[in-house]
Formats: sequence, C-alpha cells, structure tokens
Amino acid sequence: MTTPEDTLRAVFGHAAFRPGQLEAIRAFEAGHDVQLLMSTGGGKSACYQIPAIRNAHRGLTLVISPLIALMDDQVRGLRQRHIRAIAIHSGMSWDDVKAARDEAREAVLLYVSPERLKSKRFRSWLKELGIWACVVDEAHCISQWGHDFRKDYRNLSALREFGGPIMAATATATPRVMDDVAAVLGLRDPVRVVGGLGRPNLTWGIRHIQGDIARADRAAELAREAVADGGRAIIYAATRKRVKAVYDLTRRAIKGVDWYHAGRTPAVRQRVQDAFAGGKTRVLVCTNAFGMGVDLPDIRAVIHVDVPGTFEGWVQEAGRAGRDGLPARCELLYSPKDALTQARLRGGNPPPGAEEGWRELERVIFGTGCRERAILERFGAEGGACGRCDACVEPSQVAEQVRATQERLRKSRAQRKKKVAEDNAVELTAAQLDTVVAFMDGLKKPLGRRLVVKGLRGSNAKDVKRKKLVENPHFGALRGVPEVALFRGLDRLLDEGRLVPKGKKYPTIWIADKAVRGPRSARPRAPKETGLAADLRSWRRRESRRRRLKPYQVFNDKTLTAIVAARPQTIGELGAVFGMGETRLRKYGQAILEMVRNSD
Repeated sequence: MTTPEDTLRAVFGHAAFRPGQLEAIRAFEAGHDVQLLMSTGGGKSACYQIPAIRNAHRGLTLVISPLIALMDDQVRGLRQRHIRAIAIHSGMSWDDVKAARDEAREAVLLYVSPERLKSKRFRSWLKELGIWACVVDEAHCISQWGHDFRKDYRNLSALREFGGPIMAATATATPRVMDDVAAVLGLRDPVRVVGGLGRPNLTWGIRHIQGDIARADRAAELAREAVADGGRAIIYAATRKRVKAVYDLTRRAIKGVDWYHAGRTPAVRQRVQDAFAGGKTRVLVCTNAFGMGVDLPDIRAVIHVDVPGTFEGWVQEAGRAGRDGLPARCELLYSPKDALTQARLRGGNPPPGAEEGWRELERVIFGTGCRERAILERFGAEGGACGRCDACVEPSQVAEQVRATQERLRKSRAQRKKKVAEDNAVELTAAQLDTVVAFMDGLKKPLGRRLVVKGLRGSNAKDVKRKKLVENPHFGALRGVPEVALFRGLDRLLDEGRLVPKGKKYPTIWIADKAVRGPRSARPRAPKETGLAADLRSWRRRESRRRRLKPYQVFNDKTLTAIVAARPQTIGELGAVFGMGETRLRKYGQAILEMVRNSD
C-alpha cells in the first residue's frame, strides 16, 4: 500500500510534508476527529485531500465550504491532477447539478455549501452515496467567537449522522474558538494539530499614517515595489467607496491596476479575478470580498490601506502573500478614524467574536512587541521574536509612532470633551425657536425629529434629499447650531404645546392644531356597470378562468362595448361586431347571443 508521502509526490508533486500535515493525515485516516489550525497557505487542503484519495475505496469524502469560488478553485485544481472531485452549489444550473449528482457515485471528494445540510432529503442522498469522512473548511465560521461567524455553520452537527471522522480546518482560530467548534460539531476527543503558523518569509509591519491620501500613496509605493520585483500586490480597503478612491490614486502611479468589490456585477468580478489570476492585472484594490481561495504564488505584498475588522481577518488576508516561500511584505496602515469605520460596519449587535477580534487588533496596533509572536500567541502557539518585522528591526521608530498617535488621540478626546461641554451649554433663543416652528410650518406632513434637525442644519444627507427638505424656505436656517441644542429646543416646543407628537410605529412631530394634509384625492370611480355590460364582463371572467386565459384573450373591452351598443340578435350580426372573428363566433357566439336576448 502506498504511503501518504507517495501520494504527496505522485499527485501534488511535493517532496516533503510541511509541519503538522503528516500528523493530521495519520490521525484522520485512523478514524479520529481532527481539529487543524494551519496558517493561510500552510497546506490545510492537503491534510484532507490526501486521506480522501487514499481512502476512496472506503467511500466519499464530504467537504463543507463557505464560498462558491473556493469550492470551484479546489475542484479545478484536483481535476487538473486527475482526481475526481465535484461541487454542488447555488451557482450551478439544474442541469449541472443533475450531472454532478450522477457523477457523485464515482467521486473522491464532494464539495457543498453548509446550507445544503439543512435538507433531510439531501442528507439521505449523501447516506446512499456512502460517506467515509467529513471536512469542515473555514471552521472558525461555526463559532460566534470567530471573526466570520455564519449561522448556517451552527447546523453542521448533522455531519455526525454519517458516522465517519470529522476534520475541522481553519487558519484563524483562538483556543476559545477551537473549543466552541468542537462542541458544536460534537467532535469526540479530537486530535488538535497546530502547524505552520509562523511564516518565515513574511515581513509584518504596522505604520501609523494620518490622512487617507497619505495612506493611499504609501500603499501605491509598496505595490510598485512588489511589481518591480516581478510579483503582484493586493491592497485591501474597508469600504467600496474607499476601494474606488484608492484605485483612482494608485492607477496613476502603476500600470495594470484594477478594483474589486461585491457591488460590481458577477460578470465584471469574474473578469477582474481572471485578469489578476492570469497576470494581466498586477495590482488589485479590493474589499475583503476578494481573496477566499486565492492561491497565487507570487503575491509579493498585501497592504491594508485601512484597518480590517478583526485581528483574525488581518492575519487571514495578509497570509495570502508569499505562498511560494519567497520574501513578501504584509503592511497595515492605521489611522484613528478606522475605529469609527469599523464600528459602523460591525453594526449595533455584532457577534462577540467580532468585538473581541477588533480589540485584539487594536492591542497589536498600539503594541511595540514582535508582530509574528503576537500572531502565534493569539492562536495558542509559542514563539520568540521573528527578527524581521518592524517592531524587531526598528523598535525605537515603532515606539515613537505609537507614542505620537496616543498623544494625538489624547488631544482629540480632550477637544471632543470640550466641544460636548460647549454644545451642552447652548440654548435656543426665542427667535431660533420661532425659526424651528416656521420650518415645521413649511413641511407638507409630520417628520421625525432627527430629520427636522438635519433640515435645520442644512444637511446634504440622502434622506434629507429624498424628503425634499431643501425646498423648505427655512432649510439650513440654523446651520452651525449644535444638534444637541436643536433636540433640546424640540423638546421645549413639545412641552409648551407648540409642537405635538404624531405617529405610533414611527414617531414624528407636527405643529399643534394644524391639519395634516391628506393624500391626494383619488380619481372619481367610473359608475358601476349594470345590465348587459356587467353580464358580459362577469361571463368573460368566468370563461377566461375555465379556459386558463387572460380576460382580454376571450375578447377585449372595445369588443365588449361594441356588443352592448349593437345588441346583435343573430350570428351574422354578431360577426359584424369589431373583434369577433370566426373562432370567437364558434366558441362564444351562442352564449353571447343568449345574454343579449336575456338583457332585453
């Protein structure tokens, strides 16, 4: 029988395993549940693909994967190595799904998305195929303490129904996340393998830079160096708007730049991705919508022009650099405004893992210790100083930039505190209160308090434009007055009875004793049809339902009106009516004539 090393050489063309790979393979083949923590680009997929190939005679290996692009990339790579692998996902046509299901009985690996496992019917079909083992890729998505929690992953305990061993693989999971994953999947005394978290070819760096343009210039500089070295670069930005802005700046400095985010059409995203993979595009500016499953060897730099949402997200995205083992840079560019951006992106009720991941990333940004050691410690591993990162090579400069940023933040907090105190001291004058009432009088209907304040301050927000508040003669009349003072002024006017609350589900305010303009009066209804016209319309409706036609396909309103006007008594007279051809005469003639006679 061949060994795992034989399969590694024959199928994948590698001479030796990386740290942790062989341990995971042997445990999985022995029937143990396995939790695998291995860095991006560290060779996680080989840890389950090799056992799947070697144990194909025992059944199919089922792989749960979160993204279509990731599945398709893995399947494509295996098929190029003559390994029968298939995927079933929502991006496939019904014919393609049917073909994949037909092929599944001969397959070695089957890739599906987690939501498929909700279906009992689908799980029954998988049992008929015969599942040897199951793999959950990107397993950190299971845990609410992970940085990319997905609810569909919480249903994967159903994998135990298949009876075989389960491997949960991830590049970014803290010990707490690993425990949660094991509990949700119902893993039985899992073998935990941590391998290859250190990346000796990567140089980590964090730079504090004030101003979006300055950060974009630094990102372009690093990308230009990567291209000059014959490689490619990825520049990650936090928002779609920022992606486009950085792209516009970067393309002036470098040729072969493109941009990618989830808001572009699927066809354009595919074109951009193919151009980058094929080497036509050398620099890609993108959100984190790009990158999952990207396995390009010559990415010489991954630059975060904005801080990502979590520590784990940073490590995962930056880890796409240097997969060929040659030197590569991973640089994060920080500005204090990133905290506000990420708080907005997290929303009001984020999973706890997102909050914790952000706090941990902030700790590293304001830390002065080795970056790689911080990564290892976060994921429960040990290691000394790497000797390559900015904190190891330029410790005094790193300490100085952290000190300078902290000083700016202290001054900024003090200024904000002073501004809040000044705003709280402002009270609207009688004239300003009259202006508020005048603004309300210029409205056509009640409005929410926040929009009233925006209108008085002359805001250019989208909701202000949508409500056409700019047409109000008092729009922007209290520009410069603090928001908090305006809200207090509204409270005072409500207490005095000059304004009154309206609405229940959506509270609004309005002027006391002023009638709310009602909706525009509807057009007067046409008089109700009676007699022959009503009979013909009722009969046409019943006939169309019986024949499964639209009413106008029986005859249209013009024909109906003509019949009422002519009141034909014979088939010949009916045939002379507009719209009554031979077919309609044959199908409907006698019924129509009977209604005409009965109406007389």
